Amino acid sequence: MNIENNQERRIENICNEVESLLKKKNHDYGNSFSIQFEKYGILSALIRMDDKMRRLENLLNGNKAQVEESIEDTLQDLVGYGTLALVELRKQKEGLNG
Repeated sequence: MNIENNQERRIENICNEVESLLKKKNHDYGNSFSIQFEKYGILSALIRMDDKMRRLENLLNGNKAQVEESIEDTLQDLVGYGTLALVELRKQKEGLNG
């Protein structure tokens, strides 16, 4: 198997993992991102992503986490928030509400 195909498979696997996690979290949180985005706009995405970036910085600086969340977990959340923001922006563009 060549390196390019292996890389493509890894990307696909990660996207599938994030998709599954995002759907579960979105259900568990009661679609809170969409509700917050409707109220505050794209700024709500920026704030949530900034929180995750700060967490990532702390983890990379060797600070011991008190809550069980790994670097991979944090990166998955960043991808998730980016995805949710894109969903909301496209809904706005299409004139959809919900």
